[in-house]
Parts: sequence; C-alpha cells; structure tokens
Amino acid sequence: MNAMTTIVTYVLTSLVAGLLGGAAMELTMWLISRGGWAKGDMIVALGSLVTKSRENAYRVGAILHAISAVGFAAVYVMLMIALGFTHLPHSLALGVGVGVLHGMIVSLMLVWVISEQHPLQEFNEAGFAVGLTHFVAHVAFGAVVGLVVGISPL
Repeated sequence: MNAMTTIVTYVLTSLVAGLLGGAAMELTMWLISRGGWAKGDMIVALGSLVTKSRENAYRVGAILHAISAVGFAAVYVMLMIALGFTHLPHSLALGVGVGVLHGMIVSLMLVWVISEQHPLQEFNEAGFAVGLTHFVAHVAFGAVVGLVVGISPL
C-alpha cells in the first residue's frame, strides 16, 4: 500500500467507525433510557452546554457529537494501527478496552464536574445511573470502532 492509499484508508475508516460508534452510543443510551434505568438526552445536554439554552441544542449537540465521535475514532484507530491490533478479534478487544478507560474518564467527569456546571437545571444532577449509562455507551463505541477496524483493509 502506498502512503496516499494508507492515509485515505485511515481517514475513511475513522469516519465510518466514528459515525457508527456515535450511533451505537446514542442507541445504547436510548435503550437504557427507554428501559427506565436512567433519564437524560446526551445530545441536548451537549448542545445546551454550548448554546446555554434548549433552543437549537439538539442540532448543535448532534453536530458536536458527530465531530467528536469521528475525532475519537481517529485516535482509537491510530492506537490500533500503532499496536498492530487491526484484525479481529484483537481490534474488538482493544476497542472495548479503550472504551472502558474512555467511559470511566467521561463518566467521572460528567458526574463530578460537568453536571454541576451545566447551564440547564435539568442536567445539573447526574447520578450513578447517568454515569453508568455513559460508561456503557463508551464501551459500545469502542466495540463498534474495533469491529469497523477489524473488517477494514487496514
């Protein structure tokens, strides 16, 4: 593979992995919310951190989440390439492992720091259930990124 093909493959894999991983995160959180275990809309919460209101929060949140998902997928993919874990089942295992670490960091930050500073009252209290929901969603993200990398031509 020449350098240009490698770069294009990396970028496309990161893009697909990020968008599918972000969708997996949202689906995971929706399923948990639908099951009644935790309430909250991560897209609106993220968007309203920027807009400081509910107005346009969903649109802004969806754009920010998609950009972030692709960016984090690029980091996950780069790590998998660097460690030589680009084939299944190794890519899946590393994706889940990095998702666990990523989920722990985000969940702790969300529960201890971000929720207290959130501009909307409805998102000011993020308890254990919300933190656990985000943790599980990040593990799902890592699993999907690992699967995409495992089936990609990297």
